[in-house]
Amino acid sequence: MNRTLVVSVQTEADLSEAFAWYDQLQPGLGDDLVRCVEQALDRILDHPEAFATSSLNVRRALVRRFPYGLFFRVRQHRIEVEALFPLRSDPARLRERLGSSPERDS
Repeated sequence: MNRTLVVSVQTEADLSEAFAWYDQLQPGLGDDLVRCVEQALDRILDHPEAFATSSLNVRRALVRRFPYGLFFRVRQHRIEVEALFPLRSDPARLRERLGSSPERDS
């Protein structure tokens, strides 16, 4: 089944913030992060069910080389990427953010 990959505005903001931080740390490192996130998105699109599901019915794909996860939900016709979240941050923040996402399946 072909599904559409939908990246939330908040996820794009997460990536923009992480990009700026890494690029300030070392010029060009932000570009490396973006490439690694794009590779993770490709893996998600190719095999979304290959990733384990959490209690919030959210799946996580790790971003290679960087301490981030992409958190997403698999719907009937699309894959909704809801967060690019630093794995060293308080998981309660992630639960609060993902728990507030409305359940949609169209």
